[in-house]
Amino acid sequence: MKNKDVCFPHPVLGVGDAVGPKPPVNPLISVEGEEYIINISVDIHNEDIIKLIHDGYAAFMCEIDCPSTFYRNIFYPHEATFEIRIKRKEVAKRVNIDFTVTVIKDIKKYTNSEFHTDYQGFTFDLEPGDLLALVKMHYDADIKYEKLQSAGSFMTIVPGHDENNTVYYLYNSKIEIQLPKALYDDYRVSFNGPGKHASIFHSSIVFNALVYALLNYDDEEYGTTLWARTLKYRIELEPRLREYADVLENRDPMKIMKFAQALLDNPYKKLLESMHDIIDSDNSQQGY
Repeated sequence: MKNKDVCFPHPVLGVGDAVGPKPPVNPLISVEGEEYIINISVDIHNEDIIKLIHDGYAAFMCEIDCPSTFYRNIFYPHEATFEIRIKRKEVAKRVNIDFTVTVIKDIKKYTNSEFHTDYQGFTFDLEPGDLLALVKMHYDADIKYEKLQSAGSFMTIVPGHDENNTVYYLYNSKIEIQLPKALYDDYRVSFNGPGKHASIFHSSIVFNALVYALLNYDDEEYGTTLWARTLKYRIELEPRLREYADVLENRDPMKIMKFAQALLDNPYKKLLESMHDIIDSDNSQQGY
């Protein structure tokens, strides 16, 4: 049994298909003042594990750690539905959440009616600290969840160093569209604000930059950037994007084109609608 290079000598619910049924997770994160409020609900329907909890052989635990700030804490909820509050200043970037059912009293000859067929007939002696269930989650504290639908959540337009060419830069927190200084100054003064031109930019330089980033994506190089984590979270969050779950790994050009259009909510359709609005507006101003 393995889970991110952690090996288990016995079947653990939530790791692969060794034990069923795999518990669905529904974490809800909100901000209240100076705190993050994390509401977690883990539906464990494995009767053998639930009985061991009720009989005092195992207990719920939740470990939260933040590699960026070295924050780490363990919580001991009494139920599988609970709330945790964390000071916002104590965490940054990715926050890892591990929910477990942990053995607290020796269990001799542990077996489970929901073992995969590979383990049926086997028993295991478990000690305090061994896991019966493990559910891994995460929260990205630097993602502006209320602005996920905006292209600005993962992309920005900045002045570049090339006087003649627009350059896309992927190593910073957001995908950078680096415009030549003269073009950037024109953009900042003339177009960086509300108006019908936003759809035109989405269907042109924004769309091009997004496709470039997706075609050149490498998890080792860009996986920890804000823009990559934002796109991954949107795939997890939005049912309409689930079909693109493997797009960052496989980088199929046609699928990337469709994914980019889905992220920008059909930019070409918005472009034509905006152009019609502009034309209609111009026509309405003609007359005597």
